[in-house]
Amino acid sequence: MEIVVATPGHIDAMTAITDAAVTDMAARGLDQWQCGYPCRATWDADVAEGAAYVALDEGRVVGVFRYGTEPEAAYDTLEGSWLASGPYATVHRCAVDPVCRGRGVMGALFTFACERAAADGMASVRVDTHADNAPMRRATEKAGFTYCGPIVLTEGVEAGAPRIAFEKVLG
Repeated sequence: MEIVVATPGHIDAMTAITDAAVTDMAARGLDQWQCGYPCRATWDADVAEGAAYVALDEGRVVGVFRYGTEPEAAYDTLEGSWLASGPYATVHRCAVDPVCRGRGVMGALFTFACERAAADGMASVRVDTHADNAPMRRATEKAGFTYCGPIVLTEGVEAGAPRIAFEKVLG
């Protein structure tokens, strides 16, 4: 498996993977990603920014995520304590092709993001998810992230939605 910066040629597959995740979450009764986000326009913007990444298996997109190093207002709403006080990277819009679930794709994405964050001089990596998103919670915990507490999303179509946040200290 290879993880690379996404290009416009990956966007169809990226959108299909997140659409499948939206359907899966709806089937599990989660309201996460049920309001038109993320969509193709989201990935278009992330790709244009150079912030979208894909996991490729024999050239086929099997996983996606957005990596960022800018502070996030939602993380200022944490009811709890972050583990690190220095600069942090974020990982968002994580999804894996349903055919490839259980093959370690998300773990590889998290490992890549942490290595990239360390190279970028970040103290930690932060991620959040819906409290009832059991697959994502398992993936974060398996990748060594620690639960830090609840947050409230502050931007976009999901503003006001509660989430739970995790952090992994680097170094």
